[in-house]
Amino acid sequence: MAAPPTPMRALKSSLSFKTAPSVPPATEAYEPLVKNVLRQRLLSRIFLYSALFCWTAVTITSTFRRGGTERIGIMGLLLNPLAPRTVSMAFTIWLFGVIPVLVMRKSHLTATPTIASSPSKVFHTALSKTSTVRLLTAYVLSASLLTLVHVIMAVSIEETAGNDPRLSLFVKSKKHPYYLNGRLLYLAFSQICLAAFCVLRNIMMDRLCVRWTGFMSAVPSFMIARVFTVVVSAFVLTALGTAAHIALFGLARSIVLPILFRIPFLSRLLRPFLAHFLRGSFSLTLFTKNVGLIFRAFMLGFMSVSTWDFAESLFDSYVADPINVAQSTADPILTIVSGISSPDPYYRHFAFAELAQLANDESKAGTERREALFGDQKYNPSLWATLAREALLTLGRDYELLLRRGAPPTAAPPPAEPPKKTDAPPQVPKTPFIQGPVFKPAKGSPLRNAFDTIASDGSITAAISSTTEAGASQIPDLFRSVMPSQTAAVQETAAAAVETVKRGEQEIMNLAALPSRWRTRVWDEILLRAPGFALDAARSLERWWHRERVYKVVEASLPYRKMDGLAADALCSLVCASLVEDHYGVVQRDIPRILEALLSLLSAIEEYQSDVNMQNPLPSQDELSHLAPKKALEAQELAYDIARASDALGEIADPLKDGIVRIVRTFGDKLSAFKFPARTAKKLQGFVDYN
Repeated sequence: MAAPPTPMRALKSSLSFKTAPSVPPATEAYEPLVKNVLRQRLLSRIFLYSALFCWTAVTITSTFRRGGTERIGIMGLLLNPLAPRTVSMAFTIWLFGVIPVLVMRKSHLTATPTIASSPSKVFHTALSKTSTVRLLTAYVLSASLLTLVHVIMAVSIEETAGNDPRLSLFVKSKKHPYYLNGRLLYLAFSQICLAAFCVLRNIMMDRLCVRWTGFMSAVPSFMIARVFTVVVSAFVLTALGTAAHIALFGLARSIVLPILFRIPFLSRLLRPFLAHFLRGSFSLTLFTKNVGLIFRAFMLGFMSVSTWDFAESLFDSYVADPINVAQSTADPILTIVSGISSPDPYYRHFAFAELAQLANDESKAGTERREALFGDQKYNPSLWATLAREALLTLGRDYELLLRRGAPPTAAPPPAEPPKKTDAPPQVPKTPFIQGPVFKPAKGSPLRNAFDTIASDGSITAAISSTTEAGASQIPDLFRSVMPSQTAAVQETAAAAVETVKRGEQEIMNLAALPSRWRTRVWDEILLRAPGFALDAARSLERWWHRERVYKVVEASLPYRKMDGLAADALCSLVCASLVEDHYGVVQRDIPRILEALLSLLSAIEEYQSDVNMQNPLPSQDELSHLAPKKALEAQELAYDIARASDALGEIADPLKDGIVRIVRTFGDKLSAFKFPARTAKKLQGFVDYN
């Protein structure tokens, strides 16, 4: 057959089947943009402002150390901030004092608060975290470096002015050249004590967690308020830390050090360096003779604490400020939707805040972006489907946590294993195996049979033994002790061994209980000899340390309440805007489940609020006036806790109520076209009747 003159070929078509892309993950589209903004804030705001604060503090300190205006004059006062020594000292203090603390704060920043309802639980929870040890290490290292910088600065500046700060490492003694300088040790230990105080303060404030608070836009007034707050808080904290260090230093010199010198091997190691501290008795006159040293330690501690606190307050503010990164991208809606799907609640909070801002934007650009959101068909699932799903999942997770009252989810029991099927063959009856002679034994002689019968293993002996044992089993236990037994010696040995073990266990228990008995005895002696006001103060401190705060329990049930409020606000605003801007009706099918989720969460919050009020009844004003002062104080503390608990619940309840009211006012009678569950419909009817 001949070939056709024109070869056949397939027709080309522009139609092709392409799978719609999905929304990119937040780690690719949203989080890098936020990290870039945070990096810029860290470099241009936090680092810069903290360096300026260190420079100002060093300038003031160096001016004071050099004699003030009367000694260096007006020209020296103006040139001192720009002097190479001042700039280098400020940079060194910033580098060794501020940077370690900021690095630790950045590496351990979290958006999940600590779940604890009392200061004691907060402290014990912090002890179980590795971040606490690292934070303490960073603070102690920073305090030690700041002490070293202060010593170098004091020696270089004060000796030039003709004053000897007496801060050398060893005392100036030819006989004992290795005796450590007590002034330097006091200064170093004072800094370490203040570092521990700052770490304790950060633990109690849960400062490693982001605090989503209000923000100020006016930077100059905010800086003035920040500096004033830092100075006041640093002064109070330094005063408390200095007083505590004086008491601890006195106890260490008068009690701890003599005990250490009584240990033979340790005494030989410490004597060449610390033996001079044992000379003379410890008295209060030592403080009056070293007022200058105490003042120096106070000023160094004040500069250290104020530097730390100012840098950390800057960090707390700038890591919580709103971030708008979607406006600078090619597709802002895609960036925001990608951000709300982030697994990290820190980035998800920023994304929901930006989404709420977009949902409430009444400009023409905002309208166009919402229309693009509702009409998107490029992604599978669509942008609106992804947005609604992630928002409802966020609210649903916190709704379940609220129902559990902050408790972790219970682990589901493992499924029971199905019985194993064994294909065993059917049992075939077996003939029992006879173990013994099969044939009938030959009959022996009468004399042989008589000897076998009376032998030790004969039939008569076996019958007598079995009869004796049967009879002994019928004798009461009361009369068994008079019967001879072959195992009496063994039983006596076992009983003696058991008694020895019991005595050893009792001795071990007595030794283990000895410290507790001593503590009880010492505490009883303290209660008998301590003054009344001291005991009252100790009881008040113990009660404050262990008292359960109601608002802390409520906050633990809704740890992400601010983000939930933003999510509810954004959802309600988008639903209201969809009545005019949604040309395809993609939002309409999701309105019933959105309202059901919002109303269910609101009902759970209201039930929790009523439970808190019922479980913690408050006395009336008449009853409060007749209560004892102690009971009245407890009632006031409870009222304060309940008020803070109501504020915490209101942070999410108020956006829910406002959003539902806006939806009811926007749709009006059109809501009758949707079908709701009976409980949701009853709750929604209350909003309809109210409006």
